[in-house]
Amino acid sequence: MYHSRYQSLSRYGSSISTRFINRLVLRSLNVSSRCLKDDDTSKKHISENGLYFGRFTEEEYQEAARHVKSQIEGLENEIKGDFNIRENIGKVPFFPSSSKAARKDTLSNLLAETIKVSGPLSLSAYIRQCLTHPKFGYYATRDPLDPKSGDFITSPEISSMFGEMIGVWMYSIWVNQGKPNKVRFIEFGPGKGTLMYDALKSFNKLKKNDLDQENIEIVMIETSPVLRKKQWECLCGSNEYKETEKGFNISQTIWDNKILWVDTEKDISEGSDVANYVVAHEFFDALPIKSFQKTPEGWRELVVEHSPSVANTQYALPENHNETHSNKRSTEELQTEFHLTMSPKKTNSSVIPELSPRFRNLPCDSRIEICPDAEWYALKMAELINSSANLGAVLIIDYGLSEGIPDNTLRGIYKHKIVSPFFKPGEVDLSVDVDFTNLKLITEKACASYGPVPQGDWLHELGIGFRADQLIKSKPGNFEAQEKIYNAYLRLTSKDEKSMGGSYKFLAFLPFGSKSPLGFGGFF
Repeated sequence: MYHSRYQSLSRYGSSISTRFINRLVLRSLNVSSRCLKDDDTSKKHISENGLYFGRFTEEEYQEAARHVKSQIEGLENEIKGDFNIRENIGKVPFFPSSSKAARKDTLSNLLAETIKVSGPLSLSAYIRQCLTHPKFGYYATRDPLDPKSGDFITSPEISSMFGEMIGVWMYSIWVNQGKPNKVRFIEFGPGKGTLMYDALKSFNKLKKNDLDQENIEIVMIETSPVLRKKQWECLCGSNEYKETEKGFNISQTIWDNKILWVDTEKDISEGSDVANYVVAHEFFDALPIKSFQKTPEGWRELVVEHSPSVANTQYALPENHNETHSNKRSTEELQTEFHLTMSPKKTNSSVIPELSPRFRNLPCDSRIEICPDAEWYALKMAELINSSANLGAVLIIDYGLSEGIPDNTLRGIYKHKIVSPFFKPGEVDLSVDVDFTNLKLITEKACASYGPVPQGDWLHELGIGFRADQLIKSKPGNFEAQEKIYNAYLRLTSKDEKSMGGSYKFLAFLPFGSKSPLGFGGFF
């Protein structure tokens, strides 16, 4: 009886104290001693002491007690193993490690355990965890734009001409709106700060003395501490980087503008007399989407399931937009633990496609992607425009179709090539085509929209060709530098598969009643 009990405890590595063992022995002794009789006979009989039945002498009893105590001490040695129980009394118990190796602490394992307990994840939840999980998320753990380790490159990093053209556009809007004396430049997802740097450089050069620097405020909507520091280094030089009581960061730009870093657009202070000029470059493509498929029974949501033994079952991956997103994929990159599966019944999100006339008449087996977050942010950006005072503008730059409905565009971008979105969760950037048509529809009651137009056309209308020619002529005899400038110009404006001029689009929001802006066929 005692042996089996101690074996049970030993399986849990419990630290049994010697005092407890001694109490067991003493209890046996006490029970036995009550049976001793104080008579004069040489034989003192003991009855039913709990260990034996029958009649025996005290000497025989003591011998039996020593035998039992010896057995218990042997069990103690068996339990404690390499650890001395007496030395560990009062300390945290030792639990022997399983012979099976512990699972590595990764996002894949976290997602797998979540699915095991709660069932398949919505695609939007999967994307959100992959990109923004505080411990394992892609943007929380690395600099995606690092020249050596980054997975992609963006237009502002290719050439300063890109950001300079945006600065020219902001200046043209400011002039057309009567040169308001309070200006706020706001950027959603500002990357390394390169775009804002080049845009401010152009704007400041063009405005000359028509606007004091103290009346220009910069707001960077950025949650990543790593990227905030990169932006500060780019825009502020050696100016102090401080934290406010609300947890925001503030500094001064090299042009002496106040600059503020906030987590969301909700943290931007209101001002009826401030012209908010908003830029969102490659911001919407990283927002989580939901995916649906139409069946004879109605719309069904596509959710993420975990099956370690199956290959990725996503439809054929989308074609690459440019050479930085190569579509060469290895067998390893298609072997994933996660995959999409159709929910057998309606989910809470199944009502989303039913609410829009765009999706109502689509045939069975149609597959669509909807981004509720994109609708939210588009409306918030539109709210920053002050239509009553004819102030403000929004400029959105991203890739996607000018018309049509995104259907199967979710992709992973890893080491400058397209991979499955379920490959190495948390280590791969995830991206989708932006539904420009939906952005226009969702904001049509809040502001006027212009575009989308291809990036190459927009940049040419802003004068990038003249700027490229100017830069090339500034490098006489330096053929290597001239070729670099020219190649950057081609990459930004050409519409072939290896360039960005056709796949990327520009969309603008302005106050109702505004003239068509520069870049969208206006102002000339």
